[in-house]
Amino acid sequence: MKFEKMTPWLTACWLAFSGSLWAAEPPSDILGNNLLDESCEVRDRDDLTPEAGVPVDQVIYCVQKFAGRVAHERYVSAGNQSVESNRAAMLSHYARSRMSKAMDVRATCSAPKWIVELVGRSIALLPCQLKAGGWPHLVLLSSDQQTLTVADGSPTLLPVTLKLAGLTEPQITSLATKDFLQTLWEKPLILASSQDLDRFRKLSQEGRNASNHFNFQEAEDTFRKALELQVRLLSPNDPAIAGTLMDLALSVSNQGKAEEAQALYRRAEGIVQTSPFAADRATLMTYQGFDAANRGDYEAALKIAQSATGVWRQLASGNVEQSLLRGDALSNNSAELAQLALALDFEAKMALRNEDIVSAHALASESLLKLNQVPSAPPAWKSDVMTTLGEISIAQGRLSAAETYFNTALAIRKQVFGEGVSTIPVLAALGKAYQSEGMNSSAIITYRNIFKIARTLPQSTEVISSEQLIPFADALVGYAETWPDNTARQGLYAEAFEAFQLARSSLIDKTIAKAHARMSQDDPNIAALIELLQSTQRQLEGARAELAMEQSLSDQERSAIVETRLQKIISDSQRNSATLNGQLASQFPAYHGLTHPKPIDLTEMRKRLGDREALLTFIVGKKQSFIQVTKRQGNYVAKINEGEASLAETVKALRRALEIQGGSVNEFDTTRAHDLYKTLLGGVEHQLQGVDHLIVAAKGPLASLPFGLLITQAPKDKNYTTAAWLGQKMAISHVPSMQAFYTLRGNTPKSIPPKVMLAFGDPRLDGPPPLAAGATKGPRPGDECRPAGPMNSKILKALAPLPETSLEIKTIAGILGTGTSSLFLRDEATEINFNKQALKDYRILYFATHGLLPGELKCQTEPGLVFTPPAQQPTTKDQDGLLEASEIATLRLNADMVVLSACNTAGSDGKLGGDALSGLAESFFFAGARSLVASHWQVPSSATAQLMTAMFSTLGPTLKGGTSEALKVAQSRLIAKKETSHPFFWAAFVLIGDGMADTSAQGLRDQDNVAGR
Repeated sequence: MKFEKMTPWLTACWLAFSGSLWAAEPPSDILGNNLLDESCEVRDRDDLTPEAGVPVDQVIYCVQKFAGRVAHERYVSAGNQSVESNRAAMLSHYARSRMSKAMDVRATCSAPKWIVELVGRSIALLPCQLKAGGWPHLVLLSSDQQTLTVADGSPTLLPVTLKLAGLTEPQITSLATKDFLQTLWEKPLILASSQDLDRFRKLSQEGRNASNHFNFQEAEDTFRKALELQVRLLSPNDPAIAGTLMDLALSVSNQGKAEEAQALYRRAEGIVQTSPFAADRATLMTYQGFDAANRGDYEAALKIAQSATGVWRQLASGNVEQSLLRGDALSNNSAELAQLALALDFEAKMALRNEDIVSAHALASESLLKLNQVPSAPPAWKSDVMTTLGEISIAQGRLSAAETYFNTALAIRKQVFGEGVSTIPVLAALGKAYQSEGMNSSAIITYRNIFKIARTLPQSTEVISSEQLIPFADALVGYAETWPDNTARQGLYAEAFEAFQLARSSLIDKTIAKAHARMSQDDPNIAALIELLQSTQRQLEGARAELAMEQSLSDQERSAIVETRLQKIISDSQRNSATLNGQLASQFPAYHGLTHPKPIDLTEMRKRLGDREALLTFIVGKKQSFIQVTKRQGNYVAKINEGEASLAETVKALRRALEIQGGSVNEFDTTRAHDLYKTLLGGVEHQLQGVDHLIVAAKGPLASLPFGLLITQAPKDKNYTTAAWLGQKMAISHVPSMQAFYTLRGNTPKSIPPKVMLAFGDPRLDGPPPLAAGATKGPRPGDECRPAGPMNSKILKALAPLPETSLEIKTIAGILGTGTSSLFLRDEATEINFNKQALKDYRILYFATHGLLPGELKCQTEPGLVFTPPAQQPTTKDQDGLLEASEIATLRLNADMVVLSACNTAGSDGKLGGDALSGLAESFFFAGARSLVASHWQVPSSATAQLMTAMFSTLGPTLKGGTSEALKVAQSRLIAKKETSHPFFWAAFVLIGDGMADTSAQGLRDQDNVAGR
């Protein structure tokens, strides 16, 4: 069961409105300047009708930015009583008022300070702290015989609010000082400008909107900007920044960057310990629970959730937090009650993941009960609880109840977010519910809605996980088995084709996202259009969230005028967004093609396959997986009875024999290699009969497996030369995705480059520093998180040197007849020299260097190639010695082949990194390369030279022999020799590309291009 990524849910966000829709444009009343000399004015709210005899509510603006509000409510004075009695009566009325409830959600306030007693008028100031951002916030209470007035805003508004309360200029002058504010708060106070506060509000809301739409990279970028603003105005360790820091950590965690997220959580933990508010510590615990769940440690997440729920229970009961009168009737716990509801929901989710269904149901039911007690809570929160209850109902075997919960959750999410990425998890849960009850046709229909939504989303959006697609594949295969007619089954399998396209590698998607981000940075015209589009999208998302909140208010607070204005913003934003997308597609087709690739039509894909070719794609789930075989003759789907963890263990076990240990390699487990062949391909073996070229699009652990080392028949002995290697039975090409294959097969060949090979290798690296005396283990390169921006030269220099690669490159250059002028080794193998070359002039680009994978260095998020690091720390990324995938994608190449000869897809931490190699390949393909020959582990130069000699001899100087077939021939020659028959020597290198140079494929491409014209 997949854990749906959590999004920031600090309660303060739900009333962090801008106020821009509350008041019409001027006329307005000028109030004078605030304490920062910003000009302020007040405008009447035209969206609410006050009671008869009660003044209209108002909005305060300073330098045209929303700064505060003024609210009025009918109040009947206690009459001619003592000052203390009148004050107590006013506070009691305020505690029951709508203004108090709203303020309780947004801020934590201390005891009031009574500043002046005018004739018939009481005035008090409340020093508060906003829950969103921790900014100081001022509340002014005043009353006469008929009206209670509440004004709130930044402390800089003190002279403005005092003027609204009716104080004279001398009184205002004596009170409205920074010294008085510090006395009121009992500590030094930082006064932020209206512009800074407005920017922080917008950044915080945009970050949460991005998270709600699962755009976690954008959320991370936005929260970083918000944090920078806070640190600039406050300090790096001010407790006020804790909330933003936790939001940032969660956005990082949601992208799978566990080490970086935990570093941020540790920083937040140190800050939160100094906070006077228990709510900060409870929030941190909950967010750490989210992080544990993102890492798949549901047991730890449950324990954290239980602790957090306990603290929230105390807070909701009013036993911990300070209140206005330290516990009297002014205390309003609606904010804490709502957060308790969310903590209960998270604990219920974790109990369900730990198969404690009884506790999960009790917790989720209590969560819903608590939320119903807070009508002003964001509607989306109720949707989350409804989804949890739906999942629990499925575990209980109550399909009818699950349908009700899921459909209610869907209705809420559509209202709040529109029909998009946020509705997909609920639809997937509903589809899974149908499939688990054997209602395969209903499951398939539900998933069709998911695919319809997915077609409208950018490729960088995390649409749906492989685990969420498993129920669809299961339902489809089960349903197909009830149809004896193959033609009818082909119709169902055609639907599977779209699902397999969605089963993308998240790492490849992240690489593509970084590539299009870099493209937009490099072209100011694209950047301007994208910024306008993103601004429009943010406006749309914000308006939807505010409309949902407005519609959840009581009839007394709800405004038809505001709703109409919001609906117009939504309508205009949708229209403008469509127009801007159209402009982006027409003016910058390359960029738009990268971010919005069209779904591939199965019929068109089959046309691009030869009669003796087959394309394999996979959906890998937690406990089971599925394989799809696409051929010119049809499409087929079969179940694999193993999931990601067991497949990863098998791949790792096979890979352990492909590493040098103690100066030699271990015996290769041929029996395991055959068992894995049966596991993966046994269900489609019949469909592979007659196939002589296999194209494999694998992800996850399978992306780190060269399929050529699978064994098709049970081995009779340990003789590697006679084993039935799949790589000898058929030529094999690997591709990052079926989209990449389809694009490569459709590309029209360009002009032949005039030069043969450009090579970079043997970068000057020093290796790790020597061990200290008596130490058995030293620091690894990059034990610290790499900084943003250019790579640290010291980190790259500490990588292991590759002295053998110089001879390797010279040997290959000799085979191809390449002169030494295009060989860059040692000190010459720099990124600066690489960027100086006319890259389009070369048919082959050869890199004999480290391929750096995400995870090799802490906080390294994309793959890259290592060059000789500069002597001095660089200031730009294009000369830092690390050519990252996003940089590669912006190159302009015309290479038939790129060789990466020193990559290792088994990381030093034991993790498999094949997806990173696929990410590099995607970037090279986008840059214009047509194929890659890459290694999965580093092979001794002598064996590499033998393999490359045989491969290039078969290809010939014009590379027209078919790379996949040439590689197969070269590997067979090494297998035939006993001394190089171990797969360590020959199986490392794979062709990543479509194998287009093969005769059958070239004919197809020619036909396709003719048809296209």
